[in-house]
Amino acid sequence: MKNKSNLVTSLFLASLGATTQVSAETVNVGVSFAIPPYVIQQENSGLELDILRQALARRGHYAVIHYMPLSRTFRELKDGKLDGIINTKENMLEGVFYSDEVIRFHNCVISLASRNLDINTIGDLKGMSVVAFQQASRILGEEFGSTVAKSPSYSEIAAQRHQIHMLFKGRTDVIVMEKSIFAYYRKKELEAGFTEAGLEVREACIFEPTAYRFAFRSARIRDDFNQGLSSIREDGTLAAILQKYKAMMTVEPEEEPSIDEMLQAQPEHP
Repeated sequence: MKNKSNLVTSLFLASLGATTQVSAETVNVGVSFAIPPYVIQQENSGLELDILRQALARRGHYAVIHYMPLSRTFRELKDGKLDGIINTKENMLEGVFYSDEVIRFHNCVISLASRNLDINTIGDLKGMSVVAFQQASRILGEEFGSTVAKSPSYSEIAAQRHQIHMLFKGRTDVIVMEKSIFAYYRKKELEAGFTEAGLEVREACIFEPTAYRFAFRSARIRDDFNQGLSSIREDGTLAAILQKYKAMMTVEPEEEPSIDEMLQAQPEHP
């Protein structure tokens, strides 16, 4: 019994040593918006926050999340009040260290199947009523912006859950949303008793996916995050995180929401 106890103690100390071989510290991270399932502010969780915490924890660090407007995250990162921020693109900021690719957003044009709309290009949106997320006309490129500028009815709304109601109540021809955000809110509406959300839809993913990285002030913390990200990818933790959030978006048992595409999109490391 004593030998068994010694063995357990040795294994514990070995695992502790593996964690503390790096300089453990608190990492303050700015989060500029709450968009489920990526960031669920009410629960201080979400796909990206789980990835962030798990990856940093593998290198002995503890992530503390700070919710604030986008412009403030940039300012506080620059001033050294934050150690990192999420959802950045390479070259967006100067004087920071970018992580490996963490996630991809894929915006799509979504319509009711009963409308039988043929949408294969941005130009096909001409003449249609469109409801998009805030700043979509800027974020989705010049062609989209110029096309919807001529639309008989185009609007951008902050509350993306309202887009779901507008689509399924027939108040717009199409909505423009990120695939996983749509799937998450659609399931929430069904669970809340909004049965129309179960109607068949068509998704025209005519926009290129957008890759996002995290940005850190310290190259060492960035490297630790990258190593932790690689570790959780290799040992199955990342797959488990993705599966957790996939369950939040699956309406039918056979349905495969776009969260799987994010897993496939994770870059391989040599």
